[in-house]
Amino acid sequence: MNQRLRSKEIYIALGVALLLAISYLAGTFAGLENFFEDILVSQKPASDKIIIVAIDDASVATIGQWPWPRAKLAELVTTVDNARPLSVGLDVIPREPSRLGVADDAVLRKALAGLKTHLVLPAEANPLYLTNPPHGDKPLLPLSKFFGKGLDRVELGQVNLVADRDNKIRRLPRTIQFDVGVQYESFASRTATLSGLNIPILSRPIIDRIVYAGPNGTIQNVPAGKVLNKDVATLKLLEGKMVFIGATASDLHDEKPTPADRGSQMSGVEIQAQIANMFLQGYSLTALATFPMIFLIFLTALIGALVFLISKSSTRALVYNIILGVIYTVLIIIAFDSGVAINFIHLHLAWIVSTAGIFCYRYFIADKEKRQLRSTFSKYVSKDVLEDLLANPEKVKLGGDEKDATIFFSDVRGFTTLSETMTPTQLTQFLNKYLTVMTDIVLERRGVIDKYIGDAIMGFWGAPLDNPEHAFVAVETALAMTEALAQFNLESKARGELEIDIGIGLNSGKVTAGNMGSTQRFDYTVMGDTVNLASRLEGQTKTYGIHILISEATFKSAQPEKLEQAGILVRELDRIKVKGKKLPVTVFQVVDRALAPSVRKVLEDFNRAREQYYAGSWDGCIESCKKILAEYNDKATHLYLDRAEYFLEHPPENWEGVYELKTK
Repeated sequence: MNQRLRSKEIYIALGVALLLAISYLAGTFAGLENFFEDILVSQKPASDKIIIVAIDDASVATIGQWPWPRAKLAELVTTVDNARPLSVGLDVIPREPSRLGVADDAVLRKALAGLKTHLVLPAEANPLYLTNPPHGDKPLLPLSKFFGKGLDRVELGQVNLVADRDNKIRRLPRTIQFDVGVQYESFASRTATLSGLNIPILSRPIIDRIVYAGPNGTIQNVPAGKVLNKDVATLKLLEGKMVFIGATASDLHDEKPTPADRGSQMSGVEIQAQIANMFLQGYSLTALATFPMIFLIFLTALIGALVFLISKSSTRALVYNIILGVIYTVLIIIAFDSGVAINFIHLHLAWIVSTAGIFCYRYFIADKEKRQLRSTFSKYVSKDVLEDLLANPEKVKLGGDEKDATIFFSDVRGFTTLSETMTPTQLTQFLNKYLTVMTDIVLERRGVIDKYIGDAIMGFWGAPLDNPEHAFVAVETALAMTEALAQFNLESKARGELEIDIGIGLNSGKVTAGNMGSTQRFDYTVMGDTVNLASRLEGQTKTYGIHILISEATFKSAQPEKLEQAGILVRELDRIKVKGKKLPVTVFQVVDRALAPSVRKVLEDFNRAREQYYAGSWDGCIESCKKILAEYNDKATHLYLDRAEYFLEHPPENWEGVYELKTK
C-alpha cells in the first residue's frame, strides 16, 4: 500500500480520537457510562466486624410507631453500648425537641453522657455544593444538648451522599466545609476511624466513589426489637463490632437506589455501613485521570489504524481489531476490579469508530479490487501460538525447532474412585469445571496447554515464543494451581461433590517444539526426553505425599535466589533413578505456601537427615527423622525413616545415595 493511503488511514484515526476526546471532556454519554459500570459491579467480601441494628418492620410493630420516644432510643443506645461494641454510628438526627417534652430529651442526653463507646451522630448539608472542597451554607445538626460539652464520646459526621442523574447513589464527599468554619468528616468514615480497627491508608479523592460489597442485606443486621428485649445471642453479636443503628422498615422510606441493587433499593443505614466496609476493606474506585484517559483514547484509535497498516488483509485486520476490543473489555473489567474506572464508552468508541472508518475506506476505496477472504488458523487454543503462527505462516509445516522450555504435567489423584461415584455426565461436568480453572491459570501466565489426557493436563513455557523465565513462571503457576485447588474443593464440597487432590511435575531443558503429525492433521506440541521426565516426576508426587515435584534443571533455571525473594520455599527431596532412565536425578519439592512455615521450622533437621541418608549413615538418619516427626508429620521424612530402617537391616550394595524407583 502506498504512503499516501497509509497517511489517510492515520488521519482517520486521529480525527476519530480528537472528536471522542472532546466528547469525553464534555461529559457526553455520562449516563450510559454509569450504566455499563453498574454492570461491572461485583460481589465483594463484607467485613464481619460491621453489623447493623435495624429499626425494621418487626421492631416498629413491636415497639410502636416511629419516631420512638427519646427514652426508648436512649434504652437502645445504652443496650448497644453495654454490649461492648468498637464504635456506634447512630443514623438518626434528633433535630427537634421530643414531642413528649424536656424530660424525654433529658433521658437521651443522660444515656449519651454515660457512653463507654464512641458514638457518631449525623450532620447534613442541605443544600450541598460540590465545590472543591464540598461545602454547605449551614449544617443541619442534632439538638445541641445531644453533642458537645459534657458528651465527650459523642461526635458528628456528615451523612451527605451524591446522587447521579439516574438518582443512584455512587459517590460521597469525604468531608464538608461549612461557612461557619466547621468541617465534618463522613459519618461512615468517622465511625470506622473511632472503632480502632486497622483502616488501610489510601489516597482518596474529595468526592469518593462508593464501592458496594453487594446488594441490600449484604451487611449483617439484627432487629432493634431483639436488642431492646436483651436477647443474649443478639447482644453477643454486637460485641467487638462496629455498630450502625438506623431505619430499614419499608414504611419509613429511607431507601435509595444504588449500583448494587438486585431487585430492591438499599436502606440509608446500610449505605453508611457499606461505606464503612469500603474503608475497612481498603476498597476504592477512582476514575482514570483526564490526561491518561485522553491518551488512551488516542492510543486505542491509533492501534486500530496500526493493525490495518501491518495487515495486508482488511478482513483480517478487522478480526484483529475485534479481538483487541475483547481484550480492551477484559482489561477494563480487571482495572475496575482493581479500583480504577476506565471510561468504557469512549474507549470502545475509539477502536470501533476508528476500525469501522478505516475498514470502510479500505473496502470501498483502497482495496476495492484486491478484497478477498482469507482463512484463519484454528488449530491452537493458545493465544500466543495463534499470534506467532499468524505472524509467521511458514511455521505451519511438519517438524519443529529446538527450544529451551519447562514442561508441566498435572494429574488428579484418585480419579478412578471419583469416576465410580458419578455418572458419565456428572463426571464430564465436574472435570470441565476443574480443567477450566486450571487452564485459566496456565494461560494467564502465558503458558501453552498442549493437551488434556482425561483428567491430566500437559503444558509448557518457552515455546513457541522464547521466555527466559519459563522455569520461574512454571513454578509460580504450579503454586497458583494448588491454591486454586483449595478454593475449588470448597466450592465442590458446598455442592455436595467430592474433593480432589492433584500432583504436578516440572522439568526444564531442550525440547523439539513444532507442528507434529501428518500433512492432513497435526498439532503444535513438544517432544523429547525433557517431556518424558516431567511426566515421571508428576507420577512420583504420590510417593512423597506432595503437590509439586521439580527437577534440578528446573530449580536452577528458576534461580534459587529469585525463588527465595518471591517467598517460594523449595527443598531438595531426593536423588532418584526413574524407571527407564540410567542417570540419577536430584528432585526438589516446591512447598505449598500454606505449609511453608511448618516446613521451614524443620528444614535444617530435614537437610541433615537427607545428607545422612545420602551418606548411608542410617542410624543418624533415623534419629534425625524421628526428631522431625516429633514436631511435624511429613511424609517425605516418613519415607526416609522407612528406607533407613530397611537399609539398616538390609545394607544396599555400592550405595551412592541414589534410590532406584521401581514404578512410574
